[in-house]
Amino acid sequence: MAILTISTAATSVAILVILRLVFQAVQRRYFHPLRVIPGPWANSISELPAAFNLVTGNQHVYYRSLHERYGPVVRVSPNEVGFVSLEAREEIYGFRKAGLMEKSPIFLGAVGNVDGQTGVSLALNKEHTRQRRALGSMFTNSALANLEDLAQVQVHKFISKLKVMADEGQTVDVADWYTYIAFDIMGELCFAEPFGCLDQASATEWSTSVINVFVAATWTQGIRRISGVGTYLESLLTRLLVPRQAAAWRTIHLTNAREKTIKRLRAADDPSRADHRDFIYQILNSSSSTKSLPLSETEIILNIALFISAGSDTTATALTGWTYFVCTHHAVYERLVREVREACPSAASDVVWSTVKDLRFLEATLLEALRLFPPSPASQQRMVPRGGAVIDGYSLPEGTTVAVSPWSSTRSKLNFHDPDSFRPERWLAVDEGGQEQFASDRLGASLPFGTGPRVCIGKNLAHMEMRLIAAHMLRNFDMVLEEKGDAGRANGVWGLDGNMKTMPVFHSMTKPPLWVRLTPVKG
Repeated sequence: MAILTISTAATSVAILVILRLVFQAVQRRYFHPLRVIPGPWANSISELPAAFNLVTGNQHVYYRSLHERYGPVVRVSPNEVGFVSLEAREEIYGFRKAGLMEKSPIFLGAVGNVDGQTGVSLALNKEHTRQRRALGSMFTNSALANLEDLAQVQVHKFISKLKVMADEGQTVDVADWYTYIAFDIMGELCFAEPFGCLDQASATEWSTSVINVFVAATWTQGIRRISGVGTYLESLLTRLLVPRQAAAWRTIHLTNAREKTIKRLRAADDPSRADHRDFIYQILNSSSSTKSLPLSETEIILNIALFISAGSDTTATALTGWTYFVCTHHAVYERLVREVREACPSAASDVVWSTVKDLRFLEATLLEALRLFPPSPASQQRMVPRGGAVIDGYSLPEGTTVAVSPWSSTRSKLNFHDPDSFRPERWLAVDEGGQEQFASDRLGASLPFGTGPRVCIGKNLAHMEMRLIAAHMLRNFDMVLEEKGDAGRANGVWGLDGNMKTMPVFHSMTKPPLWVRLTPVKG
């Protein structure tokens, strides 16, 4: 009898669970405020399709397929709507009189809260404004001159290392070497101490942990789609599905950032560091000379950790994609080489920001590479605030999750002519060598650094780094993508014909090895 009672109870619970799921599915499909928005029926009743494609690195490709089938507005999950238009981007991420749209609670940065404090990336409302004001002066165009001097030290070391390898006839994996230089520059800029990647010609435990943190964060976001935030189910699924070393990756990153930052803060009065105007120097001096509230030590540590994670692998990814495209489009490469070498007669002294910032075709190739190979192509979700919002003609209630998929937007025919082709001339006016066929392109649909109040604070620095490194490469080397042997077979992952194959995305774009033959250029 006891066994029968237990069996009956279990059956009853199972029936109740099934009825609950059926009721929820019917409500989401036929009575939900988003029921009028087109999209697959499975996505309207369950988070599973979106979560699965997120954790398998396929979200960007999947969302594009949905937009191509259902149009510019798609219900990608029960309470989330995806867009591709420029107008939607401005409404979601821009400055709004009706109240800003804040990040979705499922978002997880490289570093979370510490003692109730956050860095600028996770800070909300007035707290975000306060921190951004305290940090903003570090990234103005006028501040770039100081940062350029520090960055150039590492760039020259980078070029010297590559010259040795080229002279020895070695083929170079630029994906790795761009990662080394990007991390060493950020170390130099953050706390006057590079990571040492260039010196040891390999990644360090710290730099590797930064990259891996984003993979773990993608899994956490996928789990939160299903479980909600801060629930027992989230904790259970995290223990079951997320690699145990994920916590170690985050700890390595934060611990190293804390140690290096505190060491640099303690050396603030060291006369030998007086002229080293790195980020710590800028933070301390801007906090004492402006009306902005000073940042706490914890906030400084968290923001330094943010700068390292956001400003290193992303730059390396962008440069790797750029190298692939220019090396597989020979007419573009030849024009680019002419522009750079005419503007910079001396490789030793002429490749400086004051020169390369005005090289329009170089800028166009980088912008086009960022359009087709954005370092962060995952959707950045926002929450519709109190009072709701109207986006692309659809009335959305408070609490709806909304996002523009960068991959879908930049490859949409609604925004770009011939969207899948690498055509740098679309970024040029006709009198600069542009073409009329691209005159209607909505260039603002490609914003790899974001827009509005949460636009990437290091945007100007990233542009300077990428142009300097790219110009140094073109001025110092002839570059040819390897097509033979093991390196050629490895490059096949990219597609040797210039039509780039899709790569998995785990918050950031993955970048396989890219093997290039470098021939030093005299002069």
